[in-house]
Amino acid sequence: MPGPKRRIPGGFRGRAIIAIGALLFLASLSSVVSLTLPSDAILSALRPMLRDHGVDLSAQEARFLFPSGIRLSGVTLSFPGNPPVALDEITASWEWTGVFRWAPARLRFRKGAASGDLRFSPAFWNPGSGQILLSGVSSSDLPLSVFSSSGAGFSIREVEARWNVSRGKVTANGSGTLHFLQVPVPAPESPVREARIEGVSLSFLIRENAFRIPKLAGTFEGSQVDGTGEITRVLSPGQSMMTFHLRIRNPFEGRVAALFDMLSKNAKNANLRIVGTVAAPMGEFQFF
Repeated sequence: MPGPKRRIPGGFRGRAIIAIGALLFLASLSSVVSLTLPSDAILSALRPMLRDHGVDLSAQEARFLFPSGIRLSGVTLSFPGNPPVALDEITASWEWTGVFRWAPARLRFRKGAASGDLRFSPAFWNPGSGQILLSGVSSSDLPLSVFSSSGAGFSIREVEARWNVSRGKVTANGSGTLHFLQVPVPAPESPVREARIEGVSLSFLIRENAFRIPKLAGTFEGSQVDGTGEITRVLSPGQSMMTFHLRIRNPFEGRVAALFDMLSKNAKNANLRIVGTVAAPMGEFQFF
C-alpha cells in the first residue's frame, strides 16, 4: 500500500514564496537603479580601475545595458607616452551563453567603418585566453607616427585569432585578409618607391614574443606574390625587427614589367625582401 503523502508545511511554503518575492524585488530594484545611473557615476567607477592599468578614460556618455553591460559613446583612451585613441563606441558585457565557450566576457569597439570584437575567459580583469575579430581597421586608425612618417601602412578586411596566456607567455594563432599591405622601398636602384601588395591573405602565429607569418599571398602590380615573414620582439614595438621574403611570380607580366626588364634583362624571377625595424621598414628587390 502506498504510504501517506508528505505535505509541505504551510508556514515553510509561505516563507519560501516571500523569500523568492524579495529576491525578485531586489533584482528589479538593482536593475532600475543601474539603468538610471547618470554617466558621471558610471565613469567615476570605471576610471580608477583603468587608471590602475595605465589607461585614462573619457567619454561623452555612459549607460548600463540590461541585463549586464555598459556602453560608452564618444570615447577617448590615453596611454602613457602615446597619442590618445578616439573611438565612437565601446560596449562591455557579460554573456552567460559564452560560458560554454569559456569566453563570457565580451568587449566591442567601433570607429567609423572599423570594428573589433573581443571575447575573454571568465577572469576578464586578467584573462588567460580569448579570441578577437577585427574588421575594417587600418593603419590610419592607429595613433602611431610610424605609419605617417615611414610610408608603411595596411588595411584589414577581416582578421580573426585565438590567444592564450600561460606563465606570462602569450601564444596565438589566426588568419585573415587585408585590402593592402604597403612598405617603402628606399633603395636608389629600385624601380618603385613603395611596394603595395593588394588582396592579401595570410595565416599567423605568436610564439616566444615573435609574430610569424608562415603563409602570405597577394598581388603586386598585377603579378602573384607569396612568401613568409617574421617580426621579433612583437610585444616591445620599440625594439621590434621585421624580415619578410616575398616571391614575385612572373614579374615581367605585371604593370612594372618594363621597369624590371630594364633593370635585369636576364632575370627569370624576382624577390621582394623587407627588413628593418617596425618604425622604419625597408624593401629591396632581388633578381635572379
